[in-house]
Amino acid sequence: MQDANSTDLTPEDVTHDPEAPAAKPSLAGARRLFALARPFAGLLVLTSGLILLSTGFSLALPLIARAALDHVLRTRQVAVLDRLGLALVGLILLWGLVAWAQSLLIVHLGNRIVLDLRARLFAHLQRLPVAFFDRTRSGDLASRLASDVTLLQNILTWDVVGVAGNVATLVGGAAIALVIDWRLTAAALALIAALAAVYLVVGRRLRALSRTQQDALADGMGAMTEALGNVRLVKAFARERHEDARVGTKLARVYGLALRRGVVESALHTFGSVGFTGILLGVVWYSGRAVLAGQLSVGSLLAFLLTITIIAGPIEALGGLYVRLQQAIGAADRLFEILDTPPEPPDPPHARAFPDGPGAVTFENVVFAYTPDVPVLRGLSLDAPPGRVTALVGPSGAGKTTLTLLLYRFYEPQGGVICIDGVPVGEIARDALREGIGLVPQEPVLFTGTLRENIRYGRLDATDAEVEAAARAANVHEFAEPLPDRYETLVGERGITLSGGQRQRVAIARALLKNPRLLLLDEATSALDNASEALVREALDRLLEGRTTLVIAHRLSTIRNAHRIAVVDGGRVVERGTHEELLRQADGRYAALYRSAAGPDV
Repeated sequence: MQDANSTDLTPEDVTHDPEAPAAKPSLAGARRLFALARPFAGLLVLTSGLILLSTGFSLALPLIARAALDHVLRTRQVAVLDRLGLALVGLILLWGLVAWAQSLLIVHLGNRIVLDLRARLFAHLQRLPVAFFDRTRSGDLASRLASDVTLLQNILTWDVVGVAGNVATLVGGAAIALVIDWRLTAAALALIAALAAVYLVVGRRLRALSRTQQDALADGMGAMTEALGNVRLVKAFARERHEDARVGTKLARVYGLALRRGVVESALHTFGSVGFTGILLGVVWYSGRAVLAGQLSVGSLLAFLLTITIIAGPIEALGGLYVRLQQAIGAADRLFEILDTPPEPPDPPHARAFPDGPGAVTFENVVFAYTPDVPVLRGLSLDAPPGRVTALVGPSGAGKTTLTLLLYRFYEPQGGVICIDGVPVGEIARDALREGIGLVPQEPVLFTGTLRENIRYGRLDATDAEVEAAARAANVHEFAEPLPDRYETLVGERGITLSGGQRQRVAIARALLKNPRLLLLDEATSALDNASEALVREALDRLLEGRTTLVIAHRLSTIRNAHRIAVVDGGRVVERGTHEELLRQADGRYAALYRSAAGPDV
């Protein structure tokens, strides 16, 4: 929110130190994670029903196979075996059809959850205080909205829905195995429980590693976003190798953490696979001896082995689920950090509309600090007469930009009061306040889209004719007309296809279309050539006419015609008057600034 020439103190740019040990994700995070799927309970129930049906089909296979084999071996009736074989084929086809239907539902459910979560996160971010964005890197937010949300997709769909089928298969399979041979089943389940205990212990380590890696990835994404967003500066200083090294160091840390996590994961998976294979071999050895001793039929042996094979998948899936759950809890905690950040305080119960007066603005003994020990405004008082231009001048860091942030209620003062037509801005509904104020920043902000869309951003319900009228008044029409698609021309990311002067005129057209009572102008011509400056100044003259305007001045030569000039220094207004009045104070601060600057930026 700050201009290039201001050094008003704001909170640090980064909220989380990626080098610091990651906080342990909480079990409460797991409960909140699964609660994200609650709005889709109907789909979850339907999908779970299909999974349970599929589970029933799979568990029927060993029982049918057992009955068929024992019957054939006893009666030697091959025709019965053929009929049972056909029945098994039909059962398998039906099983496949149900599995296909459940997969379609799971894909639909996963995408709905991700869409809902991203929309919820974005809506919440839009309502957070500006201070949050002043201290949070955009790359970190992008990482959370992209990779962290995607990480949750599988855990909230395939895993959450699949756990019902896996548990049912495991319980049903164990019951069947117990009926066949309870001693063998009890021994196998005891060994499986030992494997599960190892997963629980190692899973805690995976959870912490996953959170640390996700934080490091966000830091790396932030560095890349920053470098690419300032690519012209990087190239102008030939700092490509420097950025390669800076980003490379952060990505190397991500790689190292991913490698550590991969080592733990692979060791856990290998241990689980080897352990389960050992259990299976033990079952084969024991059951083979039982068959030879006449204690177990061949059909029962086949059914037992089929059952163990069927429940092997759920056992592996539930073990993998625990591993993935640790990663997902870390991602969920990072997302809930955003959702738990309080939005801007609500408007008072009887918030007022924007005052329907002439537009007088007053700052009375305003005190403000971004951090408690570094005050920025120290009892500042200022009057901006209605319908007049008041220019704010002073050295960088004096508090000029901070005044505009307070007027918008992006921040709240710690002392004093700011009024519009005698009404404290804290009593005005935020939306009404911001709708009543227009902004033309020093560095105009344009969105990727058309010229028309960027102008219409000032008033979304404006007609095409109103958009073009504002464009004519802002001297946009003269460069829009020759363009191949006129007002439908795409301006590129941040308006990159337009010149600096053209972007300024689009910003002015947007403010004209909004038609605000009060205008904040971050003096916008200091970096323009003479021809562009003349066109912008002509557009500004139309915009300023009859409006209460606060101008943050960067060149003293550009504010001579301001109705009032306020010199801000040390967080206070130290002088005020017209240009001529202030110059007559030979030993005054303004006169000294004017003599030393002789027209350049301040």
